[in-house]
Amino acid sequence: MKAPYCYNLLAGTLLVAGFASAQGTFTSGSTGSDGALDYSKVAAGTYTFDPTTCATAPCAFTAPLDPSGDNIFNFTTINIPLGVTVNLTNTLLRGKPVVWLASGAVTIAGSLILDGGGGANLASFGAEWITYRVPSQPGPGGFPGGVGARPGTPALPGLGPGGGPVQTSVSCPDGGGGAFATVAYGTPAGSIYGNIWTVPLIGGSGGSGGCVAPTVTATDASGATGGAGGGAIRIVSTASISVTGKITANGGGSGSGRSGGGAGGSGSGGAINLIAPVISGNGQLTAQGGQSGGPGGNGYILLNVPSSTYTGYVYPAPTIKGLIAPPLPTPTTVPTVTINSVNGVNVPQPPQGAYTPPDVTINAATSVTINITAVGVPVGTVVQLNVQSELGPDQAISCNPLAGTLATSTATCSASFPTSVSRILASASW
Repeated sequence: MKAPYCYNLLAGTLLVAGFASAQGTFTSGSTGSDGALDYSKVAAGTYTFDPTTCATAPCAFTAPLDPSGDNIFNFTTINIPLGVTVNLTNTLLRGKPVVWLASGAVTIAGSLILDGGGGANLASFGAEWITYRVPSQPGPGGFPGGVGARPGTPALPGLGPGGGPVQTSVSCPDGGGGAFATVAYGTPAGSIYGNIWTVPLIGGSGGSGGCVAPTVTATDASGATGGAGGGAIRIVSTASISVTGKITANGGGSGSGRSGGGAGGSGSGGAINLIAPVISGNGQLTAQGGQSGGPGGNGYILLNVPSSTYTGYVYPAPTIKGLIAPPLPTPTTVPTVTINSVNGVNVPQPPQGAYTPPDVTINAATSVTINITAVGVPVGTVVQLNVQSELGPDQAISCNPLAGTLATSTATCSASFPTSVSRILASASW
């Protein structure tokens, strides 16, 4: 029995589009169709924002949010009170950046978290440690970190345009950190990308996996998993945005290796863009790269406001520009790669990654077909699959070139899965 877990993620080079300043009376563009997002309706605590089940409190609307799946939400007001932490996760938000539009006020006195995940501490696990050797999960719109090396199997680089490169020195240095607005640790280092306008809206890149020195002979040796990149969010209000709590899109740190394996790189910070006629508060805005193993680069923070009265802590230093019409992601600025089926079995969207039950269960002793769909990726691009299995070596598989149009294209791949659990990481670069 085989149960591949399919990550639907993308690494690519994106084009930058320009936009003009807003004219006349400013509006966020929110239709208000998603009602009010009001966490004062629930008890203090930590919550995960799930648009598929937000028909009850803290949401006022009576149907699942954002049925189009573009991650553009049309609220009336947004309220995250003191004592409430709201996590935005990559899986539930389809691997895409997030846009919250509000026709009324936005108040964040609690915490809004889009941080990239860190790699696992592999040395802390027993015989099941191999099941934790998986790519770290980014914030929505960010990119995962690479898994570490094993004897005879090289480490993987971090994903994303600024993904941390694997460090190949025999001295086994820390893995390369993910870059974004600033460079990160590593020789070679990841590439800087993006711009102060946060257009297109995109998150941070992952750090590379750690190495295993040639002198290490332990059969269970493994380099650490690199940290993932922070997510990306744009919050736009027709009225005002107040942050007395915090919004974070920090990169995740490297995990720890096992039996002599080295540290990985950290993920880079993501992107935070606030747009409103009034931006106030004394809270925290951070998009910092992870700092364990090879440190990651910082992300972008942009405030679009006529005259900011915000006095809180911001790192890295923000760019402050005037009001603009909110640039919204479109299929051409948010490319995606999706694994649709394995051996004819449909993959749930988004995949959940649970061991019980797995996303897909197949029974096949030979190579099976994997069907891929891409949106916004140039035709002819070759999608790469990396497969990690509990009871087998890592596999690097190239699919057939994408065929179709830029709007939608397809490809197939072939892979064999050993008995037990496997995970598939899909990526494309052009």
